[in-house]
Amino acid sequence: MLPSEARYVVLTNIVAILGVVFTLGFAPILALSGSLLYPLLQGAYALVYLPPLWLNRRGHHIAATTTLLLGSHLAVVSQVLVEGHGFDVQLFFMLHAVLPFMLFAPRHDRTMFALSALAGVDLVVVVVFGDQLPQLGPEISAVRLAVLRPVLIGGLFATVAVCAYYARHATLLAEAALDRAHQRSEELLLNILPPTIAGRLKAESSTIADGFADVTVLFADLVGFTKLAARLPPEKIVALLNELFCRFDDVADEFGLEKIKTIGDCYMVAGGLPEPHLDHAGAVAQMALAMMKIVQEFGARTGETLDVRIGINSGPVVAGVIGKRKFIYDLWGDTVNIASRMESHGVPGTIQLSSSTHQLLVGKYQMQRRGTIEIKGKGEMETWLLESSTVRTAGVR
Repeated sequence: MLPSEARYVVLTNIVAILGVVFTLGFAPILALSGSLLYPLLQGAYALVYLPPLWLNRRGHHIAATTTLLLGSHLAVVSQVLVEGHGFDVQLFFMLHAVLPFMLFAPRHDRTMFALSALAGVDLVVVVVFGDQLPQLGPEISAVRLAVLRPVLIGGLFATVAVCAYYARHATLLAEAALDRAHQRSEELLLNILPPTIAGRLKAESSTIADGFADVTVLFADLVGFTKLAARLPPEKIVALLNELFCRFDDVADEFGLEKIKTIGDCYMVAGGLPEPHLDHAGAVAQMALAMMKIVQEFGARTGETLDVRIGINSGPVVAGVIGKRKFIYDLWGDTVNIASRMESHGVPGTIQLSSSTHQLLVGKYQMQRRGTIEIKGKGEMETWLLESSTVRTAGVR
């Protein structure tokens, strides 16, 4: 059974227990009728509510609910025929017309409509033809009926009120759980995609793809991590990597950058998308310097030999979300490829920049010309090494 359907089982049990309590509780009151037959019949009617409890305990919810509704329905029919309609016991058919919709899950709509219609038909029959129906039990005086009817109607009201209260309570709990699940899914979606992209993905059915004329892309690779992974247990490796990348995430948030993805021990981040950033190159440069410091502090604290190699490039990119499953907000274009080459052709412990990024940082950062390197598909490219910032910036948290 689905967790969402558990409330139907609980409500069925509550109705069955209320049926037993009300039926037996009404038995002594029926002694006022002047005949012992009616109190004894109440005891027999109470037995109708026991099989549903047993069936629910055995996991047969549909059988339990059907037995409860049909059994209690037949009990009311019997009471009308034995006691007559002067008690207004036929009013319980109104409750029986409502209960199927409270006790059955939506997928059992045929059953619930059939049982509700049966109760409605019987109510109409008693109201229209009540005077013509036989009364099989002893006659009850009008004086005694005047005492018993309010008690019966009060019991009906109490039963309806308790069922309605629990149905409302269960609905509120289900809505609260749904709200929590929705909030959790929103948080997970925002952990995967930028807020603006997440909003568009929910609103649009078409592929999301945007062109950005000027952004800065950073790739960082942990040097020595492969050797570290070979000698440490898996759980410690994951914990170390998680600690470092969580620190990187914090720095990306601090400088208003967008983390794109991680691939193994490689970290990718971009500035200038999906929202514009006036100094995207400077923000990425600050992140690169902060990442170097974080890795150095991590190595000094843990005693592990670990370094980072970083490559940065600036230029136009295409960004978007593709695929149906496990999708991410990703980037494509020469700018991304060159940024990756800046990292892979770099020197451990350094931040290598392309000439396009260098031009955006001139006068703001200390940079040393490294020279030209051969880039596959691009030929020789001039590169620079970022050393430090000449401007005051916020410290790394």
